[in-house]
Amino acid sequence: MNKKKISFVIGALTAGGAERVVTTLSNQLIEKYEVHIIILTKCEPFYKLNSSIRLFYCREKFLPSNNIFQALKTNYSFYKAISSYLKNNKIDLVIGFITSVNILAILASRKINIPCIISERIFPEKSDIQIQWEILRKLLYRKANFLVVQTSEIREQFKSIINYDKIIILKNPIAPELSEARDIQFKKDNIILNIGRLTNQKAQDILIKAFANIDNDNWKLIIIGQGEKQKEYEELIKSLKLNDKVNLLDQTKDIAHFYNKSKIFAFTSIFEGSPNALIEAMHFGLPCISTDCPTGPSELITDGHSGYLIPINDQKQLEMRLSKLINDEKLREKFSDNAILSVKPLEAEPTTLEWIHLFEKLLN
Repeated sequence: MNKKKISFVIGALTAGGAERVVTTLSNQLIEKYEVHIIILTKCEPFYKLNSSIRLFYCREKFLPSNNIFQALKTNYSFYKAISSYLKNNKIDLVIGFITSVNILAILASRKINIPCIISERIFPEKSDIQIQWEILRKLLYRKANFLVVQTSEIREQFKSIINYDKIIILKNPIAPELSEARDIQFKKDNIILNIGRLTNQKAQDILIKAFANIDNDNWKLIIIGQGEKQKEYEELIKSLKLNDKVNLLDQTKDIAHFYNKSKIFAFTSIFEGSPNALIEAMHFGLPCISTDCPTGPSELITDGHSGYLIPINDQKQLEMRLSKLINDEKLREKFSDNAILSVKPLEAEPTTLEWIHLFEKLLN
């Protein structure tokens, strides 16, 4: 039987939430479809991909644009490369991930007349996109067959530019290799864990300061991620004399090891789409403290039952909750059990089935 051909389009396959989702979905869907991934610039995929998935890079390396004309030229070349690839490989359905790529996917799919699904991964009110993409989003999103978002709050935000019935809520799947690596019996260390890019959005400075203010004897704080705040955070750690207590680590392919051996997960974001790291931490049974930011955490955590929700930027509340979890093993056990149950519906199989259901509406 000839399999239908689907193609994801994404900027890169580096370490990140959207990239993890595209990888997980592609690996899950390869049994049912011929899966292609079109990537704007060449890079070594960070997450493990099934060898049957076909990769196509629009260009060898990333060249930043110095002006609007260069940017137009670059994006026009991307559009040409994407539409040629879709046409030459007789792709039946295209799925775009993230704003600028969504625009390119819509234009390319319209050119060769195939259905197109686009996907937004962030809370749009807070997303820092350039004005030209903002305008194109308003003009072109309605031409997509469906827009996939992760939460009802995000769905509300997009209803002014695309028909409400076309906006579908689909959650991020938990990668099966993480589920396989989960070891609830693993010997845990006194570690508070945070995972995320070192940026304003993730606000890890609040966590570092909170950790400095609590009784942190025999405890360590590990933050895994890279980003523009690295130097600033290194200085902050030094000024608080926490060099031997707080570790900033690079992204790692063995993230499961840290989920397995940590005792608490702390998440300080100012906004999210749907926070992969928080979902994964809960899946590993980590007692979690998260900001009640838009959007995602309040749909995952019931405060006081499966974790703690705290106001954004509330360092005092974070200190109180960290101290409580450090000193209360029974509470940690309760949060752990309830966290695992609350994210069970997000395991790869049920989530992928929802994506397949959406694809089949357009492929049949």
